[in-house]
Amino acid sequence: MIYETGDHKSAVGMGSVVSVDASDPKTPEVKIKAGKRLATPVTLAEVKANKLFADSPLVRQGRLSVVPLSKEQYKFLTGE
Repeated sequence: MIYETGDHKSAVGMGSVVSVDASDPKTPEVKIKAGKRLATPVTLAEVKANKLFADSPLVRQGRLSVVPLSKEQYKFLTGE
């Protein structure tokens, strides 16, 4: 998921990890390729209100660049 920070705070599209350079484990470099936009952005408030995300780093830890999603979380965000 591509997540927009700032005023909107919402998941807005798809993305995939192209490569990871973990030569410096404190600051790994992750290259992302943008994919298609979500039909409807999903706000952070909607994510936090959903029990599927109770243990997700997306809502437990701020300032993350890359977080894993379960299949159920992915389906919720994409509407599939």
